Amino acid sequence: MPPTETRALLLDLDGTLADSLAAMKSVDRRFMKDAGLVPSDAEFNRLNGPPIPECIRILKATHGLPQPEAELLARYQALIEEVYGAVPPSPGARDLLTAAKTKGWTTGVVTSNGEARTRAWLTRAGLADLIDVVVGGDAVARGKPAPDPYHAALARAGCAAADALAIEDSPQGAASARAAGIPTLALLRDPDHQPSGWPAGVDFVRASPSCANGSRTTINSARVPSRCAFGRRRGRAHARASSDRRTQTS
Repeated sequence: MPPTETRALLLDLDGTLADSLAAMKSVDRRFMKDAGLVPSDAEFNRLNGPPIPECIRILKATHGLPQPEAELLARYQALIEEVYGAVPPSPGARDLLTAAKTKGWTTGVVTSNGEARTRAWLTRAGLADLIDVVVGGDAVARGKPAPDPYHAALARAGCAAADALAIEDSPQGAASARAAGIPTLALLRDPDHQPSGWPAGVDFVRASPSCANGSRTTINSARVPSRCAFGRRRGRAHARASSDRRTQTS
């Protein structure tokens, strides 16, 4: 894509813009128990990123579930619908989006969740007026970690990859953004844990201390935008270096 004057802030939804990981984990646990399986945090974390249909395909293949894939998917989606109406925005979400919009950035949500559910949640959360672009996992042929969702977001925003900034909370999501050539910030919930399994070139921003247990995500405009120049540096969206930023180099 040729250089443009557009700058874009592109955020993941679940666990990033939406404080939904606890709700999504409860869905996973109910689904697994209903299937006679033992829920696993490790498996849940591995499946945090890809579109829900892909997660169901993986679960069916991994555990040899006998039900048709469509039936399993319908059950999982129904469980999500039961809890998603109560999912709040992550603390600081509105401040972050407002800061970006004030500086003239295009804002977008790039998620493995469905577009309809995402738009409905943005409306309930009072954030719809601050989001310009929504790309759901059902809008692309290949979901995260493939670059397709972010390619679609860049096209809809009319923005070059170098002039965008992605914020993600999972290695799969970060891999998607990085594969699309977008500078990427990753939310680090446990500052004492050395991140692993992330793609090269990701910059880590610490979540607030209240997030250390992994149950809540804070996007604080005093934290994330302080690392985002919200301007142009040699034609690129610039993530400012800071003393508490870690860069994955391999």
